[in-house]
Amino acid sequence: MNWPITVHGTHGPQTDATEPLLDSPGYCLCAVMCPNVMDRTPRSRPVVVDGCAPLLSKPGAWEGWVVGGVDLAIPTVATHENPGEALRRVGEWRSWLAEEDGVFHVVSPTDLDRLGKGRLGVAFHFQNTTPLGDDLDLLEAYRELGVRMIQLTYNDRNAVGGGCMDPEDAGLSAFGRDLIGEMNQLGIVVDLSHTGDRTTLEAIEASSVPTVFSHSNVRRLFDHPRNITDQQIRAVAERGGLVGVNAVASFLRTDGIGADLSDLLDHIDYLVEMIGPGQVCLGLDFWSGPEVDFEEWNRTGRWRADDLSEYVDWPRDIAGPGHFPRLREGLAARGYATEDIAAIMGDNWARLFRQLWA
Repeated sequence: MNWPITVHGTHGPQTDATEPLLDSPGYCLCAVMCPNVMDRTPRSRPVVVDGCAPLLSKPGAWEGWVVGGVDLAIPTVATHENPGEALRRVGEWRSWLAEEDGVFHVVSPTDLDRLGKGRLGVAFHFQNTTPLGDDLDLLEAYRELGVRMIQLTYNDRNAVGGGCMDPEDAGLSAFGRDLIGEMNQLGIVVDLSHTGDRTTLEAIEASSVPTVFSHSNVRRLFDHPRNITDQQIRAVAERGGLVGVNAVASFLRTDGIGADLSDLLDHIDYLVEMIGPGQVCLGLDFWSGPEVDFEEWNRTGRWRADDLSEYVDWPRDIAGPGHFPRLREGLAARGYATEDIAAIMGDNWARLFRQLWA
Protein backbone atom coordinates (compact mmCIF):
# COMPACT_ATOMS: atom_id res chain seq x y z
CA MET A 1 0.00 0.00 0.00
CA ASN A 2 1.59 3.27 -1.11
CA TRP A 3 0.93 6.58 0.61
CA PRO A 4 2.14 10.06 -0.35
CA ILE A 5 5.02 10.92 1.93
CA THR A 6 5.77 14.53 2.77
CA VAL A 7 8.83 14.00 4.99
CA HIS A 8 12.01 12.14 4.18
CA GLY A 9 14.72 13.08 6.64
CA THR A 10 14.94 11.69 10.16
CA HIS A 11 17.04 14.33 11.81
CA GLY A 12 15.44 17.74 11.27
CA PRO A 13 15.47 20.70 13.65
CA GLN A 14 14.14 19.95 17.10
CA THR A 15 11.69 21.66 19.41
CA ASP A 16 12.76 23.98 22.18
CA ALA A 17 13.13 21.87 25.32
CA THR A 18 13.59 24.80 27.71
CA GLU A 19 10.02 24.88 29.04
CA PRO A 20 9.52 23.77 32.65
CA LEU A 21 9.74 20.03 33.25
CA LEU A 22 9.08 18.17 36.47
CA ASP A 23 11.84 16.45 38.37
CA SER A 24 9.76 13.26 38.69
CA PRO A 25 9.10 11.34 35.47
CA GLY A 26 5.61 11.13 34.05
CA TYR A 27 3.94 13.68 36.32
CA CYS A 28 3.23 16.58 33.96
CA LEU A 29 -0.44 16.28 34.83
CA CYS A 30 -2.11 19.60 35.57
CA ALA A 31 -2.28 23.26 34.65
CA VAL A 32 -0.21 24.25 37.64
CA MET A 33 2.58 21.96 36.46
CA CYS A 34 2.41 22.90 32.78
CA PRO A 35 1.11 26.48 32.45
CA ASN A 36 2.91 27.09 29.15
CA VAL A 37 1.42 23.94 27.63
CA MET A 38 -2.10 24.94 28.63
CA ASP A 39 -1.63 28.38 27.06
CA ARG A 40 -0.72 26.74 23.75
CA THR A 41 -3.60 24.27 23.55
CA PRO A 42 -6.20 25.67 21.11
CA ARG A 43 -9.58 24.03 20.70
CA SER A 44 -10.04 24.94 17.03
CA ARG A 45 -7.87 22.11 15.65
CA PRO A 46 -8.12 18.48 14.56
CA VAL A 47 -8.69 15.92 17.29
CA VAL A 48 -5.84 14.48 19.36
CA VAL A 49 -6.00 10.83 20.46
CA ASP A 50 -3.80 8.90 22.89
CA GLY A 51 -4.40 5.25 22.04
CA CYS A 52 -2.78 3.87 25.21
CA ALA A 53 -3.08 5.76 28.50
CA PRO A 54 -2.55 3.43 31.49
CA LEU A 55 -1.64 6.33 33.80
CA LEU A 56 -5.23 7.45 33.34
CA SER A 57 -6.28 5.11 36.14
CA LYS A 58 -8.40 7.01 38.66
CA PRO A 59 -10.61 10.09 39.04
CA GLY A 60 -8.72 13.31 38.46
CA ALA A 61 -5.84 11.68 36.58
CA TRP A 62 -7.40 12.78 33.30
CA GLU A 63 -6.48 16.40 34.00
CA GLY A 64 -3.07 15.82 32.40
CA TRP A 65 -4.63 14.83 29.08
CA VAL A 66 -6.97 17.81 29.22
CA VAL A 67 -4.00 20.12 29.77
CA GLY A 68 -2.18 18.52 26.84
CA GLY A 69 -5.09 19.17 24.51
CA VAL A 70 -6.01 15.50 24.12
CA ASP A 71 -9.59 14.87 23.01
CA LEU A 72 -9.77 11.07 23.36
CA ALA A 73 -7.70 8.91 25.71
CA ILE A 74 -7.78 5.11 25.90
CA PRO A 75 -7.09 4.00 29.50
CA THR A 76 -6.09 0.47 30.43
CA VAL A 77 -9.13 -0.64 32.41
CA ALA A 78 -7.87 -4.20 32.99
CA THR A 79 -4.81 -6.34 32.19
CA HIS A 80 -4.14 -9.25 34.55
CA GLU A 81 -7.55 -9.22 36.26
CA ASN A 82 -9.79 -12.29 36.16
CA PRO A 83 -13.35 -11.85 34.83
CA GLY A 84 -14.84 -10.89 38.18
CA GLU A 85 -12.12 -8.36 38.91
CA ALA A 86 -12.32 -6.93 35.39
CA LEU A 87 -16.07 -6.47 35.60
CA ARG A 88 -15.63 -4.55 38.85
CA ARG A 89 -13.00 -2.35 37.21
CA VAL A 90 -15.31 -1.60 34.30
CA GLY A 91 -18.07 -0.77 36.77
CA GLU A 92 -15.79 1.62 38.64
CA TRP A 93 -14.88 3.41 35.44
CA ARG A 94 -18.50 3.75 34.37
CA SER A 95 -19.33 5.27 37.74
CA TRP A 96 -16.42 7.71 37.55
CA LEU A 97 -17.42 8.90 34.10
CA ALA A 98 -21.04 9.33 35.15
CA GLU A 99 -20.00 11.54 38.07
CA GLU A 100 -17.57 13.81 36.21
CA ASP A 101 -18.66 16.69 33.97
CA GLY A 102 -15.32 17.08 32.20
CA VAL A 103 -15.13 13.57 30.74
CA PHE A 104 -17.48 11.33 28.82
CA HIS A 105 -17.61 7.70 27.67
CA VAL A 106 -16.92 7.16 23.98
CA VAL A 107 -18.51 4.03 22.55
CA SER A 108 -19.80 4.92 19.05
CA PRO A 109 -19.10 7.00 15.94
CA THR A 110 -21.70 9.48 17.22
CA ASP A 111 -19.62 9.99 20.35
CA LEU A 112 -16.58 10.68 18.17
CA ASP A 113 -18.47 13.67 16.75
CA ARG A 114 -18.45 15.18 20.26
CA LEU A 115 -14.66 15.26 20.50
CA GLY A 116 -12.79 18.55 20.47
CA LYS A 117 -15.52 20.48 22.25
CA GLY A 118 -13.90 20.95 25.63
CA ARG A 119 -14.48 17.57 27.29
CA LEU A 120 -12.17 14.56 27.33
CA GLY A 121 -13.54 11.44 25.71
CA VAL A 122 -12.58 8.08 27.22
CA ALA A 123 -12.83 4.64 25.56
CA PHE A 124 -12.10 1.40 27.44
CA HIS A 125 -9.13 -0.86 26.64
CA PHE A 126 -8.02 -4.22 28.04
CA GLN A 127 -4.28 -4.93 27.71
CA ASN A 128 -4.79 -8.68 27.85
CA THR A 129 -7.44 -11.33 27.27
CA THR A 130 -7.14 -12.63 30.84
CA PRO A 131 -10.39 -10.80 31.74
CA LEU A 132 -12.21 -13.21 29.42
CA GLY A 133 -11.04 -16.38 31.11
CA ASP A 134 -12.06 -19.06 28.61
CA ASP A 135 -15.53 -17.63 27.98
CA LEU A 136 -16.07 -15.88 24.64
CA ASP A 137 -19.61 -14.98 25.74
CA LEU A 138 -18.06 -12.37 28.02
CA LEU A 139 -17.01 -10.39 24.96
CA GLU A 140 -20.56 -9.28 24.27
CA ALA A 141 -21.03 -8.33 27.93
CA TYR A 142 -17.85 -6.25 27.91
CA ARG A 143 -18.91 -4.60 24.67
CA GLU A 144 -22.26 -3.63 26.18
CA LEU A 145 -20.35 -2.09 29.09
CA GLY A 146 -18.17 -0.04 26.74
CA VAL A 147 -14.95 -2.00 26.12
CA ARG A 148 -13.85 -1.08 22.61
CA MET A 149 -10.29 -2.45 22.25
CA ILE A 150 -8.65 -5.61 23.61
CA GLN A 151 -4.98 -6.62 23.39
CA LEU A 152 -4.40 -10.31 22.69
CA THR A 153 -1.57 -10.98 25.18
CA TYR A 154 0.61 -9.15 27.67
CA ASN A 155 4.20 -10.32 27.12
CA ASP A 156 3.57 -13.98 27.96
CA ARG A 157 1.63 -16.77 26.28
CA ASN A 158 -2.01 -17.16 27.22
CA ALA A 159 -4.98 -19.08 25.80
CA VAL A 160 -4.99 -16.85 22.70
CA GLY A 161 -1.36 -17.07 21.60
CA GLY A 162 2.27 -16.19 22.24
CA GLY A 163 3.57 -13.09 23.98
CA CYS A 164 6.45 -10.93 22.83
CA MET A 165 8.65 -12.17 25.71
CA ASP A 166 8.10 -15.86 25.02
CA PRO A 167 11.30 -17.70 24.00
CA GLU A 168 9.20 -19.59 21.45
CA ASP A 169 6.00 -18.25 19.95
CA ALA A 170 3.75 -21.16 18.94
CA GLY A 171 1.32 -18.84 17.19
CA LEU A 172 -2.38 -18.11 17.40
CA SER A 173 -4.48 -20.81 19.06
CA ALA A 174 -7.84 -22.11 17.87
CA PHE A 175 -9.40 -20.19 20.77
CA GLY A 176 -7.55 -17.11 19.58
CA ARG A 177 -8.99 -17.45 16.08
CA ASP A 178 -12.50 -17.77 17.47
CA LEU A 179 -11.86 -14.76 19.71
CA ILE A 180 -10.75 -12.57 16.79
CA GLY A 181 -13.77 -13.60 14.76
CA GLU A 182 -16.09 -12.64 17.60
CA MET A 183 -14.27 -9.34 18.19
CA ASN A 184 -14.65 -8.54 14.49
CA GLN A 185 -18.38 -9.19 14.70
CA LEU A 186 -18.81 -7.05 17.80
CA GLY A 187 -16.69 -4.12 16.61
CA ILE A 188 -14.00 -4.53 19.28
CA VAL A 189 -10.58 -3.48 17.99
CA VAL A 190 -7.91 -6.21 17.98
CA ASP A 191 -4.73 -4.83 19.59
CA LEU A 192 -1.46 -6.67 18.84
CA SER A 193 1.00 -4.85 21.13
CA HIS A 194 2.91 -7.00 23.67
CA THR A 195 2.13 -10.03 21.47
CA GLY A 196 4.58 -12.46 19.83
CA ASP A 197 5.79 -12.00 16.27
CA ARG A 198 4.22 -15.15 14.85
CA THR A 199 0.98 -14.70 16.78
CA THR A 200 0.57 -11.13 15.53
CA LEU A 201 1.14 -12.10 11.90
CA GLU A 202 -1.38 -14.94 12.17
CA ALA A 203 -3.86 -12.63 13.95
CA ILE A 204 -3.59 -10.05 11.16
CA GLU A 205 -4.38 -12.78 8.63
CA ALA A 206 -7.22 -14.16 10.75
CA SER A 207 -8.94 -10.81 11.19
CA SER A 208 -11.51 -9.71 8.62
CA VAL A 209 -11.01 -6.05 9.56
CA PRO A 210 -7.95 -3.87 10.29
CA THR A 211 -5.98 -4.51 13.47
CA VAL A 212 -3.61 -2.25 15.42
CA PHE A 213 -0.38 -2.12 17.35
CA SER A 214 -1.64 0.47 19.81
CA HIS A 215 1.73 1.21 21.46
CA SER A 216 4.73 -0.38 19.73
CA ASN A 217 7.96 1.06 18.35
CA VAL A 218 10.33 0.03 15.55
CA ARG A 219 12.64 -2.91 16.22
CA ARG A 220 14.98 -1.86 13.41
CA LEU A 221 15.76 1.31 15.38
CA PHE A 222 16.08 -0.46 18.73
CA ASP A 223 16.23 -4.25 18.93
CA HIS A 224 13.86 -5.02 21.80
CA PRO A 225 11.17 -7.74 21.83
CA ARG A 226 8.52 -5.15 22.76
CA ASN A 227 9.22 -3.39 19.47
CA ILE A 228 7.95 -4.71 16.15
CA THR A 229 9.64 -5.85 12.95
CA ASP A 230 9.35 -4.43 9.47
CA GLN A 231 7.37 -7.53 8.52
CA GLN A 232 4.82 -6.84 11.26
CA ILE A 233 4.61 -3.16 10.33
CA ARG A 234 3.98 -3.91 6.66
CA ALA A 235 1.52 -6.71 7.42
CA VAL A 236 -0.73 -4.59 9.64
CA ALA A 237 -0.58 -1.66 7.21
CA GLU A 238 -1.44 -3.79 4.16
CA ARG A 239 -4.72 -4.70 5.88
CA GLY A 240 -5.51 -1.06 6.70
CA GLY A 241 -4.37 -1.15 10.33
CA LEU A 242 -2.39 1.30 12.46
CA VAL A 243 0.88 1.45 14.39
CA GLY A 244 0.94 3.66 17.47
CA VAL A 245 4.31 4.90 18.76
CA ASN A 246 5.20 4.43 22.42
CA ALA A 247 7.00 7.06 24.53
CA VAL A 248 8.55 4.72 27.11
CA ALA A 249 12.25 5.61 26.91
CA SER A 250 13.37 1.99 27.37
CA PHE A 251 11.79 1.12 24.01
CA LEU A 252 13.21 4.09 22.11
CA ARG A 253 16.96 3.55 22.35
CA THR A 254 19.54 1.42 24.12
CA ASP A 255 20.22 4.00 26.80
CA GLY A 256 16.76 4.94 28.01
CA ILE A 257 18.23 7.61 30.28
CA GLY A 258 19.28 9.70 27.29
CA ALA A 259 16.05 9.48 25.30
CA ASP A 260 14.37 12.67 24.18
CA LEU A 261 11.66 13.83 21.81
CA SER A 262 14.02 13.43 18.87
CA ASP A 263 14.19 9.66 19.48
CA LEU A 264 10.41 9.39 19.50
CA LEU A 265 10.21 11.40 16.28
CA ASP A 266 12.78 9.07 14.69
CA HIS A 267 10.39 6.14 15.21
CA ILE A 268 7.56 8.15 13.66
CA ASP A 269 9.75 9.09 10.69
CA TYR A 270 10.67 5.46 10.09
CA LEU A 271 7.04 4.36 10.15
CA VAL A 272 5.88 7.17 7.90
CA GLU A 273 8.56 6.42 5.32
CA MET A 274 7.53 2.75 5.34
CA ILE A 275 3.72 2.84 5.50
CA GLY A 276 2.73 6.50 5.11
CA PRO A 277 1.29 9.07 7.53
CA GLY A 278 -2.22 7.65 7.17
CA GLN A 279 -1.37 4.58 9.24
CA VAL A 280 0.75 6.00 12.05
CA CYS A 281 -0.74 7.13 15.34
CA LEU A 282 0.02 7.70 19.03
CA GLY A 283 -0.18 5.35 22.02
CA LEU A 284 2.29 7.02 24.34
CA ASP A 285 1.79 4.63 27.28
CA PHE A 286 2.38 7.12 30.11
CA TRP A 287 2.20 5.21 33.37
CA SER A 288 3.77 5.61 36.80
CA GLY A 289 3.01 5.39 40.48
CA PRO A 290 3.61 3.26 43.56
CA GLU A 291 1.29 0.53 42.28
CA VAL A 292 4.01 -0.53 39.80
CA ASP A 293 6.08 -3.13 41.69
CA PHE A 294 8.90 -4.17 39.36
CA GLU A 295 10.23 -6.80 41.79
CA GLU A 296 6.82 -8.46 41.81
CA TRP A 297 6.55 -8.18 38.02
CA ASN A 298 9.95 -9.82 37.64
CA ARG A 299 9.03 -12.57 40.10
CA THR A 300 5.77 -13.41 38.33
CA GLY A 301 7.28 -13.17 34.86
CA ARG A 302 5.32 -10.16 33.65
CA TRP A 303 8.72 -8.57 32.93
CA ARG A 304 12.24 -9.86 33.30
CA ALA A 305 14.90 -7.79 34.99
CA ASP A 306 16.57 -6.98 31.68
CA ASP A 307 13.39 -6.16 29.78
CA LEU A 308 13.56 -2.49 30.80
CA SER A 309 16.49 -0.21 31.45
CA GLU A 310 17.33 0.31 35.12
CA TYR A 311 15.96 3.82 34.78
CA VAL A 312 12.32 3.64 33.66
CA ASP A 313 11.38 7.04 32.35
CA TRP A 314 10.05 9.03 29.42
CA PRO A 315 11.83 11.31 26.96
CA ARG A 316 13.04 14.30 28.91
CA ASP A 317 11.14 16.83 26.82
CA ILE A 318 7.91 14.86 26.51
CA ALA A 319 7.60 13.51 30.05
CA GLY A 320 3.84 13.35 30.45
CA PRO A 321 0.48 13.87 28.75
CA GLY A 322 0.64 17.63 29.30
CA HIS A 323 3.42 17.74 26.72
CA PHE A 324 1.41 16.52 23.72
CA PRO A 325 1.73 19.93 21.97
CA ARG A 326 5.50 19.44 21.82
CA LEU A 327 4.99 16.38 19.67
CA ARG A 328 2.95 18.38 17.19
CA GLU A 329 5.64 21.08 17.18
CA GLY A 330 8.34 18.46 16.66
CA LEU A 331 6.55 17.01 13.64
CA ALA A 332 6.14 20.48 12.16
CA ALA A 333 9.84 21.20 12.71
CA ARG A 334 10.69 18.06 10.71
CA GLY A 335 8.68 19.28 7.75
CA TYR A 336 5.46 17.31 8.06
CA ALA A 337 2.46 18.77 6.24
CA THR A 338 -0.41 20.06 8.38
CA GLU A 339 -2.75 17.29 7.25
CA ASP A 340 -0.18 14.61 8.03
CA ILE A 341 0.37 16.00 11.52
CA ALA A 342 -3.39 15.93 12.07
CA ALA A 343 -3.52 12.32 10.86
CA ILE A 344 -0.77 11.15 13.21
CA MET A 345 -1.99 13.16 16.22
CA GLY A 346 -5.49 11.70 16.13
CA ASP A 347 -7.35 11.59 12.84
CA ASN A 348 -6.08 8.10 11.98
CA TRP A 349 -7.40 6.67 15.25
CA ALA A 350 -10.73 8.45 14.77
CA ARG A 351 -11.06 7.10 11.22
CA LEU A 352 -10.37 3.52 12.29
CA PHE A 353 -12.77 3.73 15.24
CA ARG A 354 -15.53 5.06 12.96
CA GLN A 355 -14.94 2.15 10.60
CA LEU A 356 -14.89 -0.60 13.22
CA TRP A 357 -17.44 0.74 15.71
CA ALA A 358 -20.12 1.44 13.13
